[in-house]
Amino acid sequence: MLINKICFLVADLRAVGPTRQTLNIIKYSGVKENCVVLTLFEEPDETLIDEYRKEEIPVECLCLNRKLFFFNGISKIVSFCKEKSISVIHSYGVKPDIIGHLAAKKAGIKHIITLRNFPKEDLTGRMTPWVGKIIAQFHLFVLKRCKYLIACSKTIADKMAAAYGVNITPIQNGVDTSLFTMGSHDSRKEFCAEFGANDASKIFICTNSFIPRKHNDEIAQAFVAADMKNTELFFLGDGPLLDPIKKQYSNVSGIHFMGKRADVVRFLQNSDVFISASDSEGLPNAVLEALACGCSVLLSDIPQHYEILGSLPQCGKVFELHDITALTSLIKSMSESEFSQLKISGSLMGSPFTMEKMGFVYGEYYKQNGVEC
Repeated sequence: MLINKICFLVADLRAVGPTRQTLNIIKYSGVKENCVVLTLFEEPDETLIDEYRKEEIPVECLCLNRKLFFFNGISKIVSFCKEKSISVIHSYGVKPDIIGHLAAKKAGIKHIITLRNFPKEDLTGRMTPWVGKIIAQFHLFVLKRCKYLIACSKTIADKMAAAYGVNITPIQNGVDTSLFTMGSHDSRKEFCAEFGANDASKIFICTNSFIPRKHNDEIAQAFVAADMKNTELFFLGDGPLLDPIKKQYSNVSGIHFMGKRADVVRFLQNSDVFISASDSEGLPNAVLEALACGCSVLLSDIPQHYEILGSLPQCGKVFELHDITALTSLIKSMSESEFSQLKISGSLMGSPFTMEKMGFVYGEYYKQNGVEC
């Protein structure tokens, strides 16, 4: 049988959801013994590279300049693929997808892309809109020409097929249920004492980045409007909008801005309800992680959120996007019985959203497309 070596091409291994998803794909698809991870740039301070090394997954870096990577990156990737006998590049991220497409074409090898967002919505929502539109056009140029294109959700696959007529296969994200689990590391009382919360309170949590499309300001506004006693709201994460939102709400009793944390699991395990007011997602890891930790969820009514609740209908409720009054009402209506009912239903083990199931489907995809590992 022909053995094809896969190169997973990424920008870096920064500690974000897609990096963990790629690790799970490698671990559970059957390609672990026959792959290499190639990063374009040096690692940031917060990286998951040690978790890859712990799994004995080889990681190499081209150490390209982040602004000038395009000028010599293609030739370096081609040389790397020849040296390592690579026959398949599997990329994720705008820069890896674009440069990976050109390198694979030049090297005469297959190129697989996993798309984790709808480009025009994502890129214009996290950078200057006109810059985002230009970069999205370059990305779409590559995506339309990629023969082996995967979407992290059915929603993204449907939107890409409808908008651009591309042939795209949905493989839904999966969460690591050995890491994100309902078991708590400490008691609720100890947790609340450490972070200045009332241990008798209902705890709401948001772990989304502070960027425009996440609308964390609307969550804070709804929480204040609900004006409930014995409630706490924890914001985890950073981003360009953190400081202005924090300045506006930091003096509000019950709202805690914790910044970017390495112990997200601990916060989720000690929370009751996860909130997302996002207007665009791939298949949100943050929601899946919260559900795995036993949180119920209040979600904006975008298709990606409905996709999750379609498989786990008892785990949460939705509100109309940008309808702060509706979100306020849901926060106020979450009684003890509703918390209990939703939380008990929060296990992901019977859903499509585990890393084992995701990895298995990726393994089948590789085999069906001639990547026998």
